[in-house]
Order: sequence, then C-alpha cells, then structure tokens
Amino acid sequence: MATIRDVAQRADVSIATVSNFLNHTKPVSRAASARIKEAIEELQYTQNLSAKCLKTNSYNDIAVVLPNFNDPYYVQIFQGIEYVFQNSSFFLNLAFSYDIPELELNIVRNMLRKQVCGLILITCRPDDWKFYYENFSRHNRPVVLIDRAIRGLDASFVSFDNRMTLCHMTRELLEMNYRKITLLSGPEQYTCEAACVQGFLDAWREANLTPGPDALLETEINKEDAFRKTTSLLTRVTPEIILATSELTASGIIEGLRFLGHTSDGIQVVTLGEEHWNKYTHSFASFSSARPAMKMGEKSARLLIEKLRSPQLQESEQVILQDNIAADLPQLEERLARGRSEETDRAERRIRVLMLDTPMVHTFCGLLRNFEIQTGIRTEISILPHHNLYDTIVQSHVESDPEKRYDVYMYDIPWLSMLASQGVLEDITDRLTTIDVSAFLPGCLQYFSEFQKRFYGVPFMYAPQILYYRKDLFDDLTLKAGFERAYGSALRPPLTFKEFNAVAEFFTNQTSAISYGISVPAAYDECLAPELYMRLRAYGSSIIDRRGSVLFDSPQTLRAYINFVRSIRIAKPDYLKANDVSIVEDFLRGETAMLISYPAFMSNVTDLRKNSMIGSIGYSYIPGKSPLLGGWSFGVSSRSAQKDAAFEFIKWTCNEQMGNYFALLGGQQAITRTYTNDELVKLYPWLPLYQSAYRYTKPMLPPVNRRGQVVSPNAIDAIVCKWVYRMILQNEDIQQVITGTQQELTEFMASGTSLDNG
Repeated sequence: MATIRDVAQRADVSIATVSNFLNHTKPVSRAASARIKEAIEELQYTQNLSAKCLKTNSYNDIAVVLPNFNDPYYVQIFQGIEYVFQNSSFFLNLAFSYDIPELELNIVRNMLRKQVCGLILITCRPDDWKFYYENFSRHNRPVVLIDRAIRGLDASFVSFDNRMTLCHMTRELLEMNYRKITLLSGPEQYTCEAACVQGFLDAWREANLTPGPDALLETEINKEDAFRKTTSLLTRVTPEIILATSELTASGIIEGLRFLGHTSDGIQVVTLGEEHWNKYTHSFASFSSARPAMKMGEKSARLLIEKLRSPQLQESEQVILQDNIAADLPQLEERLARGRSEETDRAERRIRVLMLDTPMVHTFCGLLRNFEIQTGIRTEISILPHHNLYDTIVQSHVESDPEKRYDVYMYDIPWLSMLASQGVLEDITDRLTTIDVSAFLPGCLQYFSEFQKRFYGVPFMYAPQILYYRKDLFDDLTLKAGFERAYGSALRPPLTFKEFNAVAEFFTNQTSAISYGISVPAAYDECLAPELYMRLRAYGSSIIDRRGSVLFDSPQTLRAYINFVRSIRIAKPDYLKANDVSIVEDFLRGETAMLISYPAFMSNVTDLRKNSMIGSIGYSYIPGKSPLLGGWSFGVSSRSAQKDAAFEFIKWTCNEQMGNYFALLGGQQAITRTYTNDELVKLYPWLPLYQSAYRYTKPMLPPVNRRGQVVSPNAIDAIVCKWVYRMILQNEDIQQVITGTQQELTEFMASGTSLDNG
C-alpha cells in the first residue's frame, strides 16, 4: 500500500508539500500539483486515515453502499440501517453501485477519502477480498456485508436463508404438479443468488425430477434485463410459473408477460419479497414472500456499532435470518389453486416479413407476440444479412407463387427511391393519415418514406453514425502527456478526420495501453462504402450531382482518400475480414480505442451502459460532424395479398410505446419522445446524443440519370468499392484510382442503366 513518502518521491517534492496539497493547508504550485496528482493516480494512494483518526478522534462517517434504490428490498434495508443510526453521533453516507464493480471500487475509494470509520456493503465484487482487507480489516475499520459475501474476507455477514426459502417454494409448486417452472436469478457469483439456485435444484432433486432446459435464467437484477430475458424466454417456451429472486426482477417479468398478452393467471409469477403492512397491494406478483428486510438493516447496523466500539476485540459474526415462508405457503397454494384461464390462439391471418440480420432485429422479434395478441395476425419472419436483402426483395416481387412472396419489406433508406420507382413498394400515402407522423423525428419521412411527393414506408430503425471512445484511455494522465509531446495538442475525442487518424495512430503505437487505435470494416461493399462516404462528406466531396453529372475527381476526394488509406495502415490489420458487427466486438473487448458505428450494431447494450457509467466508454459526434444517416423502414409489398394486415403490422411498429420498449431493449426508432424520456435517458445516457446528431445527419441518396431514372445505389457502391479494393490490395496510386472511378461512373451514368442485379 502506497504511503505519502512514496507519493513525494514519485512527484519529486517534499512530504510537506504533498500534505499541503492533500489537506489544502498551504498553496502548492500548479506544476507540483500536477505531478502530485499524477503520482497519486499511478500509485492509487489514499490517505492513512487510521493514523489521523487516532490523532483527532473525530471519525463519525459511515459508508453505506447498496446496488440501487429502485428495489423495495434495498429501500427497506436502508430504512432499518437509518433507524439504528438516526439518533446517534454517526452520519450516513449512502451511494449506489448499480452492480457495476468498477463503480463500487470508485465509490469506496471516495468514501475512504471522506474518512469513513465503517462500511455496510452489498457488494458486486465478491472476489475482491484483498482490496477490502488492505483498506478496512487491516486497519481495524469494520465492514458488515449484507446478502453477498466476499470470499476470503473476515467480515460480519447478514443474510436470509434463501436456499431454504426457494426450496420450500419450489417443493410446494412441484407438489401441486407444476413442472414448467423457470427461475430468474441474479449472477451466481453472489452468494444470495447462488443459494436461491441451490434451493431450487434441491427441491427438484428431492422430488426425483429433472428441471427443463429453460428452468434457470440469469439476469442483471433489474427490471429492464428481466423484461429482456422474459420476452426472449417466451419465444422458446411458455412456462407455467416464473420464480424471481426480487420484486424488482418480478416487475420486469410481469411487464414482459403483459406486453406479450399473457395474463397473471396464465403464467404466474412467484417472488422473494419484503414484509409490508399492505400485504395484498404492495406486489403485482401472484405470490411474494415476506422477508423482514428492515430487520436485516437494523441487524447489520448494530453489528457495525459493536465492531466500532471494540474493533480489535470484537469477532466477526455470521447471521442468517429466517423469513416466514412456512406460514405463508398456504397462501401460495390458495392463490395458484384458483386456476388459470387457457389462452386462445385467435390468429387467423398470416403475413410474411423480411428483415435485416442485426442484433436489434433479433431482439425486436421477441416482441411480436404483442402484435399477434392485439390483432390476431400471425407473423412469419425471415432474417437476412444486408448484402443479400436487396436481391431477395427484388426476387420476391417477381415471384409467381403467392405463398413465397413477402408482405412486408424492411428496406435501407438509399433503396427507397429504387424500390418505389420500380413498383416494388405499395403507395401508402392515404393509409398514412391513420398514423401520428408528428411523433417521428422532424422531417425524417423525407428520407425514410417519401418519393416524388408520395409515401411508401414507415420509419423503423434510426441509426446515425456515432463516435465511441475509450474514455479511461483519453483521461489517462500518462497517455495525455505522451500525446501532447508527440503531437503538440491535447488528447481528446477527435473533431476532424485528420485528428482522428493522429489519435488512432498514437493508440496503435501505444502497445502497452491497447492493441489498436481503430478497426476498419472492409469485408464487403456494404460496410466499406460508409467508411468512404463519411470521409467524402466531411471533406466536402460529391459523387454525382442532381443532374447526373459525375463530380468525383476533385481535390476534396483526394484528401478524403488519403485520409482513408492512412486509417487502413494504422488500423487492426484484419480489415478485409472485418464487418460492422466485428468492429463493435473489437471495441467492447478492449482491443481498440475508438469506434465509428451505427447504434444498431451496438448489440451488448448492457456492457455499453456499465462502461459508460464508470467512465470507461464515452460517445461523441463523429469527426467533422458529418455522420451518415443510417436508417431502415418498413414498406408493404405492392403484390401482397394481405395489404391491410401488412399495414397493421408497420403501424404497430411505430407507435410511441413501442419506441420506448424497443429503446429499453437497446434499439432506436425515429420516435422523438423516446430520446427525451427521463427514465430511458437515465438508463441509457447516450440517447440525447443520438437525437442531437440527427441535425447533422444525411443519408447517401441515389442519383438520377439524364433520363430521369433512379440509379441503383448498389451499382454506385460497387463501382466505388471496386476501385478502392484495387487501391488496398494492389497498392494502386490514389489519384489513378480516383480517375478510374470517375471514368467508370461517367460511363455507367451515360449508359442509362437504372437497375443492377443487387
């Protein structure tokens, strides 16, 4: 553990100067302050509070760290703690970790700086005994753990007998002849959750029965993840009973069940709960156990006070409290014995929907039962990768067998004019009057739906390009100093593509900090083209003007291509295999420092949220504020035999409530109020950026040739990318590549071709 002497030596100042800096007793020069701050960060130094306590005898702050304050269980625990301390000389300092290990660590370090004399903790770092030993146990600073033990740490521990409770509950359900039972529990690394799983399995074992493949699901112990896991579960199986380990999880389960049209009698939710006087109204679950959580809080507070009175002599205690589950089980049997109503499958019509293969679409499919329950229309979904989707749409349009045609197409924005002009999409202008179009982002129908003053689709997935970056690296004092020495400028999220390459090159060369600055997706045209087009737009280049004239060969294009070639040279070298999904995985795995991507490909939204909350991941406008507008719409096939049902489907996808649900699952629709919803913004703090980026976005719209025909965007992409691949693979001269592209585009536009083969 670092000392003040170590800090002084590292910063090349006296111990007295460090003391003055820490305690603000005397002024310290700016240069010395910077060196001291850097030394403190590098050494992870905290003040020797035990020595100061002995000298001043003034410690009276207690740290309380809970996972959140949304779960009534934690609210009651804190009420019990507060009850014990409210008339004492101690002050409570409450903080929330949101079950993010790095956030817990930062909180506890800050509490140590506040000179806390003890800690009550529900940890999400169950294996970090060394940190708590070094900073608490070793200095006789007592810790009381609630529910989740820290393996190897000698500390007082208070919990309920969750194993016994879950065993009793499950045994009762099995005796009532329920077999399709699913338990949603938190991570098994937490001892309280592991005990729930063990009790659940014990009951099956005692009954000589084997639980089904979906009997155990792990959640993040919040209502949002419980909602996600429930909607996903119901795509595979329909359980009779869902067991939950907390009221918070149960609320997310019930939201998912009701959204998908299930009743509380059809699938019943049984959960661990808390003792309440309003026994029949505090929980929406079919049955909730009554754990005296306030008593647990009181017990933990009293254990801490005992340790504070005699920290060197008082032994740590393990206290396992019992709830009243045995007495409550008759109520469970009574509630479930009321029977459940059988659901009727009233789906009479069927539509076929063709969609893009992205993580968000797979998630969205879990919500489709809500549409089927509301309308009685069954949906059959086909999912294809981007580079196969356009061809399939065209093939479906000419398909002679009605059973093989699709009724609804999910199409990319640049395809709109092509599909509308060729008669593939149905004109839905008159139908659009039944939708509140004012709910969409201002003017977005122009890009998502409108062609020649008629409307052919409804906005579905909104995706502006966003810059994500490793904020922890950008804030690292050593790296900041190294970048300033190398480039004479501050390390920051890049504002231009020239700065973007400089930052990427710096991180690629900093092999000890991270492997690469960036990844570049160039596996096929659909992912390479946006890399080129965003640079062309940033440098003010054009490809083809509105009159069909090719303007590609220009100084602006040359600058954009020079920038792209430099990006390739400093990027992770697998760019010819990399695609939009793999570069996101590179970033989230910690292999790259920056990422420019569409939000639709940020599949692991839970990791993104955790990393953004602890300051590991930041997000900003892309360099030059020139993002391409990525977006997808739903349109009705002009040859569909179920046009009314098809329009009901796309109408269902775009209401405000669906926008909120989709955002909850990590997706983004073009619904304005989604990005101003306080609860969603608190959950996903990057949503306001996605909205504000809209003012700078613009899609790559297909040109019109001199005959007034819409030119296929795929054909333009193919020509541009073909020459770029020659530049990458054959090392052709950049200017020759630009000239060759100009010539081929000019010939193509003069040929009058409007439709390619995809």
